[in-house]
Amino acid sequence: MKDNKCFILTSNGYEEISYAELVLRSETEPLYKEKRFIPLHGMLMEVSLDDYKEFYRTRRRQKYLREEAIRAKEVSYNAIDSDEMSGEDIIVDMSKPVADYVVDKLLLEEMLKCFGQLSDDDRALITALFFEGKNETETAKLFSITQQAINKRKRKILKNLKEMLSK
Repeated sequence: MKDNKCFILTSNGYEEISYAELVLRSETEPLYKEKRFIPLHGMLMEVSLDDYKEFYRTRRRQKYLREEAIRAKEVSYNAIDSDEMSGEDIIVDMSKPVADYVVDKLLLEEMLKCFGQLSDDDRALITALFFEGKNETETAKLFSITQQAINKRKRKILKNLKEMLSK
């Protein structure tokens, strides 16, 4: 470190001095003992107390994260790089594309509009079958009609909803 540059903050900006000069000033001038320095590209740079604390807080956090990654046996994507491809290229994105979410949301809004146009009885039947999870037999008892009648009404309502959606 003896040949390295040090930058001291003065009223005119930074002043460049040698490390030996810094050591000498620290020994002879009491104010230099209170100065804070951070290493930067092989040099020392004087910084404010807040900057000094933030630098070392960040450094400690990075060290902690590295230690946790080692403890958890995490592997970097770069560790699986090869001459032919990047490790990141091997990882498959299983998330749904944003465009699909938008289409689903628009379809849902349109479906709710169409659902609102159904009669009260038709809405109640669809609600029982699709939202409450009742089967056709349970729904038939609820409506006091046969399961076959429920099935027929369900198919008719779904056909009507499909036609409304396609308009």
